[in-house]
Amino acid sequence: MRRHHILLGIVIALLLVTFSTLISAQTSTPVFRIGVLGNERGELANGARLAITQLNAVGGVRGSDGTFFQLEMVIVPIEAEGAINDAIEALAAARVIAVLGPETSEQVLSALPLLQSLNVPILTPAVGDTVIASDQTGLLFRIRSAERWQGNALADLFLNEVRLNEVTTVQLDRSSTGGRVGFSVALTSVANAPTERTLILDTNQAIGDLVAQIMTTQPVFLSVFGPPALSAQFYNQLRASGWVGIYAYPQAESPEFKNTVDIDQLQGILGTNTWTLSNPNAESIAFVDTYINAYGELPTAISAASYDAITLIATAIGQTGNFVTNLVTVRDIAGVQGILNPTGLGGNEMSNSAVLVQLGNLGGSQLLARYAGTERLPLIPTPTQVVTAVTPTPQPTATLDGVYITISGARQNVRSGPGTNYDVIGQLQNGEQFRVIGANNDFSWVVIEYRGALGWLSTDIAEVVGNRNTVAIVAAPPTPTPGATFTPAPLPFPDIVIVSASPTVITWNSPTIVNITVRNIGGVNAGPFAVASSFEPGAVFASYNFSGLGAGLEQVVPLTPALSLAGATGIYSAIIIADLNNEVNESTGESNNNTFNFTYKLDRPTLLINSATLTTGASLDLEVNAIPTFDITYSGGGLNTTGTCTPTTFCIGVLGAVNWDTSHYDYITAGNGVNTTAIANSALGIGTTLGVFTAEGRRAVIRIDNINPGISISFTYRVYGP
Repeated sequence: MRRHHILLGIVIALLLVTFSTLISAQTSTPVFRIGVLGNERGELANGARLAITQLNAVGGVRGSDGTFFQLEMVIVPIEAEGAINDAIEALAAARVIAVLGPETSEQVLSALPLLQSLNVPILTPAVGDTVIASDQTGLLFRIRSAERWQGNALADLFLNEVRLNEVTTVQLDRSSTGGRVGFSVALTSVANAPTERTLILDTNQAIGDLVAQIMTTQPVFLSVFGPPALSAQFYNQLRASGWVGIYAYPQAESPEFKNTVDIDQLQGILGTNTWTLSNPNAESIAFVDTYINAYGELPTAISAASYDAITLIATAIGQTGNFVTNLVTVRDIAGVQGILNPTGLGGNEMSNSAVLVQLGNLGGSQLLARYAGTERLPLIPTPTQVVTAVTPTPQPTATLDGVYITISGARQNVRSGPGTNYDVIGQLQNGEQFRVIGANNDFSWVVIEYRGALGWLSTDIAEVVGNRNTVAIVAAPPTPTPGATFTPAPLPFPDIVIVSASPTVITWNSPTIVNITVRNIGGVNAGPFAVASSFEPGAVFASYNFSGLGAGLEQVVPLTPALSLAGATGIYSAIIIADLNNEVNESTGESNNNTFNFTYKLDRPTLLINSATLTTGASLDLEVNAIPTFDITYSGGGLNTTGTCTPTTFCIGVLGAVNWDTSHYDYITAGNGVNTTAIANSALGIGTTLGVFTAEGRRAVIRIDNINPGISISFTYRVYGP
């Protein structure tokens, strides 16, 4: 009976194809069909459908001879047992020019001979490292970045942000070997790599046994690979056993993982992906807005990839020559995920974009970092700044792509709909900024992506910048039924948590007070307790003693003594402990005492921070001395130093592993690339970070803000003091 239904579905699909062919013949508009192996309203189909609808609305895709073609989708589900055989037959009969899918590595590898028999390009979002290597026909293309690039993103965080001496990697099943190995290779590809301890769950071993092994060594950082449900089970048991370290899991954003993790333990989990909702590039911003307006739901990484796949297909159709060859040779196409088929990436890999995210307390994702291969990209595209050379510039207001809202009051509620009669689902602080992805008709309320859902903010008490005409109108959700809102009862005990800590940049060898916000989220007043942490380098201890803290109250307090941290500059991390000596009886709340991870940069003091624009032939003294000694010049072909590079003067280089925010004094060395006299225009993209040794021997950092090759270059720079 099941096969009867499958065959009936295929007959209907073929009839629809025949019907569309008749219509096309009547309108004399030629048609190209693209097959989709997935559900009618699945992520893969939705992304492709949106791209095709947009292309067809403006006349279709233009071929190399000037002919315009309409695009059509032939969607065939493959979830049922044995459905892949029938699906391939249906796509062959429909004469598709390309196929999107299947979604998973297992589906691709198990059906590879059948897929190859279609003799058309197969564009899959499967990320397994072995997928492309298993194909010998050259017809299989990957439209999301492979596992190894996501492993690189996680390794970069560990190497340049967390900076621990050891990491424990856990593999929960055999099929996760590729992801685990990709992370390990990235982790060990640099000098002074940390020690990696690998634990692999044996087929005869219980999760509890693995948890017991972890508890004996108490690692600070766990990198876990395996199926989402199993990883969630592992994580829940770890937290229940009292483990308080950092948990990194590549599929942290997947519903199978998030919906299985205890909801009060979601905060702080790290994950990787090929794309996330808050990607800041213009193509992604437009895609999210249009997708929400079209479907009334949020897009996913797979729908972003399938949208990009149609962009690549359309571009290849417009080139002369063989379609398959064109897919390989079209290069550096701006896409939702980032640059598609970037120069230097081969082997039918169409993307090397990856993101690093962190889950919030309700499961939403915050973008921590984004990458193109091994290159870390700016979180927000750098604004173009054009100023007079060597003129000091006050703190600039960033010009952001799209429409943004900034909280101007002390606090502002995020609600489930456009009105105070809707539930409060969160609260934002002064200065926080979010991209606007929708609004009501009169723009009195706007929509933001908040913790993985849609949140509404009133514009009466916030500042909105950008072209409001580009924002989609979003219908208000149903008004809550009075009395239907569930308000959880206060916890029948005190529960002390750390909310925030600042500053995030600590000046080297200069007394600095770290202020922390401490809150009692319980329903009972807390008696005396202490909060404390140990800060590197030097294991400097600082604390604060509370006489008590009322239920539901929070207090900002200074940790004392002031920190005077010396040693190597860089990015460090400290666990700030709430209720240091377990003086407060927090019942089940004890497990969150050691979960607040404070990341900070220790850096030498700066002499100045400036911006400048140099035209061809212009030079600049970075220190702005009364009698200038020029350090750099723009030759038209690139940025050069004005003298011969010695170990400590007149040197420049690209700082590939850090950016403007994470670069620091001790990173500016010859060993990290500051060892030449010239950087060509081709290496000076917007956001590129450079290190410099000036004529006086001072160290400096340059961030490229804009470049018009051969004409001018604009940048922001900081110079460190002696």
